[in-house]
Amino acid sequence: MVHDSIIVILKGILYFFCNPVLYFLIAGFFLFGWQRVRRERRSFGLKVYGVFNSVMAMVVPSLLMGLIGTIILVGVGIALPIGIIALITICYFLTFCTVQLRFLSPIIAVGLTLIIAYFLPDFSTPIGFLNQWLADIRNASLRDIGIVLTLVTLLEAVSVLIWGGRQTSPRLINSNRGKKVGAHEAYQLWIAPIFLLIPATNGFDAISWWPFSSGQSFGLYLLPMGIGFQQLISHSLPLPAIRQSGRWLLGTAILVGILTGVSFFYFTNGCLLAAAAIAVLSRLALILRHYRAHHVYPFFFTNKGNGLMVVGIIPNSPADHMNIKIGEIVDKANGRQVRSEEEFYQALQINAAYCKLDILNYEEEVRFVKGPVYENDFHNIGFLFLEPSRRVMEKAK
Repeated sequence: MVHDSIIVILKGILYFFCNPVLYFLIAGFFLFGWQRVRRERRSFGLKVYGVFNSVMAMVVPSLLMGLIGTIILVGVGIALPIGIIALITICYFLTFCTVQLRFLSPIIAVGLTLIIAYFLPDFSTPIGFLNQWLADIRNASLRDIGIVLTLVTLLEAVSVLIWGGRQTSPRLINSNRGKKVGAHEAYQLWIAPIFLLIPATNGFDAISWWPFSSGQSFGLYLLPMGIGFQQLISHSLPLPAIRQSGRWLLGTAILVGILTGVSFFYFTNGCLLAAAAIAVLSRLALILRHYRAHHVYPFFFTNKGNGLMVVGIIPNSPADHMNIKIGEIVDKANGRQVRSEEEFYQALQINAAYCKLDILNYEEEVRFVKGPVYENDFHNIGFLFLEPSRRVMEKAK
């Protein structure tokens, strides 16, 4: 029995590497990362986070979300037929075709799967395996899909709340009046490997000793669940805006969970259809909310005429160790007022190895910070200011 269980688990892992979604997600991870680096170089002449940093930031949250999802779904005994797995895969492809990370969400993919399963008519094709998938979709338990939808909505909310604000990408953009203003973009993609139970009727190798199986046999399928999040933030500091998005998703998860719970007692299919519709519409409404905030609310990272606003800080640079926050303003460097990047670097040369900065915080109160700099290499101090950098201007010439 132990030997059979090991075989089932190993085959479940093999299906993970056979699923084309995995390779599209990996390609998307590097594609979106390349787009991020390109925008950073266009604004500041350098990249803020390297590909290796992005990979390391993605791995641990992805594995943790996959573990939590696996424990809940497999532990409770939620089983999805292979036809539903295929439909979720197709819905992921539809969202991926937008080439927009903001649409790459399991909420949209699983929500659309439930809606399609509810409305799918009875028809057949000349292709045998496709007919089997269609039969799986028509006969699938909408309640099980609703539970999966509740879980992935909760996982996405938790991912955004905990990790969404890490490694936001600073940018310089043009305002409606053509002036340079700053912005930050949350640009995250997690690939969570989640084990799903597959009914043995699909021809999968099965185990029959599952605690909640009621005598049924199940196989295992390791599904790559992509969780994408993208938010351009120009009206506030990044972290509060991202947490607000996370709370929006958490509220959606609670509402979807309530409707799924009600379906156990009243209006089963109607409640589940409403849950799926609310989940998908809420996720799309969040994207619209991000768009509105960017185009309606006033810009936060603007030139206020009282110094150099810090739009970004290079990780592990001298500036990163000075405890200066993005959105704060450098008023003086080594006792000299600075109103341009050129003035700032000229002021740093007053002291070849150490600098003293007068910082205006969010309340415009002055505080003083000190820190070492790279002697004869002041441009590597690590600040990204609210004006085109010298590297960008040199390239423009």
